[in-house]
Amino acid sequence: MTSRTTGSETPRVSGFGDMSALLTTESKLWRSFGVDLPLRLTAEILTFGSRRLQAQAEHVAALGRCGSPAETIKLQTDFLMKTFTDYQHEADTLSRDVAVPGNGKTSRSASA
Repeated sequence: MTSRTTGSETPRVSGFGDMSALLTTESKLWRSFGVDLPLRLTAEILTFGSRRLQAQAEHVAALGRCGSPAETIKLQTDFLMKTFTDYQHEADTLSRDVAVPGNGKTSRSASA
């Protein structure tokens, strides 16, 4: 690269090549991992949390309609199994987003 003031060649930093290309790459990397990823993860976690709270509210309402202990136990068991499954799927979703930070798609339409 030629300097405008002296007309001489601007020395390159050893091992890095063009410094502007390095800064652009570093800037994109920082944006991806320092801004985009945390925002996507936060949005996904909050969305998941809201789905879980909605499911919990519906479950509590359903408990109030139970007519027998056996019905209550079945409802509780079904709710716990669904909860475990939802958390497992959410962990998979979050790990995929961390592994592929540029995908931008973490929210699922599945209800909790």
